[in-house]
Amino acid sequence: MVNSEKEKTKKLKHIKVYDQLYDLIQNGTYPAGSQLPSEATLSTQMNVSRMTLRKALTLLQEDGLTKNVPGVGHFVYSQSEGDSEVSKIDRIFHPVYSYCTKELDSVEMKFRIEPPTKSISDTLKQYTPAVVIVDRWYKHGQTPLAYSLSFLPIELIGEKQIDLNDADQLLHYLESHCYEHAGACKRVCSHSTAGNFTALIYALSEDNSFLLVQETIYDNDQNIMVSTKHYIPSDLFKIEINL
Repeated sequence: MVNSEKEKTKKLKHIKVYDQLYDLIQNGTYPAGSQLPSEATLSTQMNVSRMTLRKALTLLQEDGLTKNVPGVGHFVYSQSEGDSEVSKIDRIFHPVYSYCTKELDSVEMKFRIEPPTKSISDTLKQYTPAVVIVDRWYKHGQTPLAYSLSFLPIELIGEKQIDLNDADQLLHYLESHCYEHAGACKRVCSHSTAGNFTALIYALSEDNSFLLVQETIYDNDQNIMVSTKHYIPSDLFKIEINL
């Protein structure tokens, strides 16, 4: 048990570094347009390895907070004053099942309840004393093919009467119910190299190349119900758009 906890702490160290850098960006220590210190300086200041730091920097870039200029360094993006308009649509489908070209026949799920970090609170755009963090690994047979990481405010669990003692209820909500009853949905698709280390217990892509779908699901009052990052290996996705 002790070894397991040590391994988990090691794997999540880059998240702690991400949160530290996120706070430094948000409080103006590293203002918009500024260049972050070199990787050597940052890794020394935060007492972490270059590999751990690079994972955190990859997540910052993935979330649109920084950009990397090869041979120059990492720069802080200017934050927009408001979100783009969220469109309401008639039917929303789960992106992993919609975009993955391989058949998926099972889902492995784990969840935990934690106090939200500032970055999670900002993502959910609401105060919540606790957040439910859910990992889902999508498989064909015994082979993991895709991964989703979701954040839900704890109030939603009570509102939807989801019994966390019955994990299938939470899985059903995330897999289908939230899409069937969503008021609106926003998705941003981009390329990511963070899928393997974000998925923690499985390596999903030999090329470490993923389609990232950042998804926010709203209720009818435009409150965020679920925020999710979906990772699908680049050689396993296809998106069809009918206009």
